[in-house]
Amino acid sequence: MTVLFCLIPASSPCVQQASHGEDAVQFDSIYALIAGRRFSEAKEQWNRLAPRLQEELRAFGPSPIPEEARQRRVAEALFVQGLLTARLGDKKEALQLLQQADGYGFPPLDSPLMVLAADCLFELGEHALAARAYHEVVSRAPENLQARLRLGASLYSSGRLGAAEKELGEVLRRAPGHPQANFYLGAVLFEQKRTDEARARLERELALDPRCYGCMAKLAHIAYLSGDDRLCESWLARVAALDPDYVETNLVSGMLASRAGRYDQAIQHLTRVVAQAPDYAKARYQLALAYRRSGNAAKAKEHAEIYNRLVQEEKARNLGVRGSKE
Repeated sequence: MTVLFCLIPASSPCVQQASHGEDAVQFDSIYALIAGRRFSEAKEQWNRLAPRLQEELRAFGPSPIPEEARQRRVAEALFVQGLLTARLGDKKEALQLLQQADGYGFPPLDSPLMVLAADCLFELGEHALAARAYHEVVSRAPENLQARLRLGASLYSSGRLGAAEKELGEVLRRAPGHPQANFYLGAVLFEQKRTDEARARLERELALDPRCYGCMAKLAHIAYLSGDDRLCESWLARVAALDPDYVETNLVSGMLASRAGRYDQAIQHLTRVVAQAPDYAKARYQLALAYRRSGNAAKAKEHAEIYNRLVQEEKARNLGVRGSKE
């Protein structure tokens, strides 16, 4: 389902359409608690509201107007339940609840709740779905730069690099110092192999946020690719002081160790990566390479097969969806 991150006022049109009277106030309060990341309190309040709501739904008559109202209540109940499940339960179940709410047309595409739905999908890692939701938000509210930033980030994470560059460039055109915009644009440029431009963007983000360890890890990766192992190690040390478990840090550390012939160390770093991100194809490839160079043919074959499967799955997902530049 979906997580709500914005406070929806009681006077919000979408809430007035979705719920009435006391229930509307209760729903608004739950949204506010979720927006404040007070998920346990939101769940407690939902547990108090749900039984009464269930009784109300049973009380609706068969006429067309009550049935329409009943469906609206069901949809919002599914939506809230999905939001809470996303934070306190199972991701798969949360997505099923969100899909059921969407089947009822909830939230409406012009509703402020679309921001909340998009934010939830983004944090669940459902970037393609999040991009579609953010697109709806930005098309109606072009000035919402945080939604546009996350649209760009979602497009980047779904591999649509050209579209991501466009959206992130628009954020920076409107607000050159917008937090994380230079970082994500740097990441996009890095994936496009435009490393000099990427480096400039990442350094600009670091000037705005000296603790941007994602920037440092990406700069370490750029240094690795340019063959500057000393600079790479320097950046990796700075990242490790802030977040030693950051995925890209371990990826680059593993590649650097493998290049230096320290295969056991490389395997250790790369194993951490695939433990955190099992579907990270590049890490699987590098791990297979490190095992092969260390003389462990069986392990090398195991990870090479996983890598090949991931590549084929990615091709299947993207077939007919985007061009080579996106």
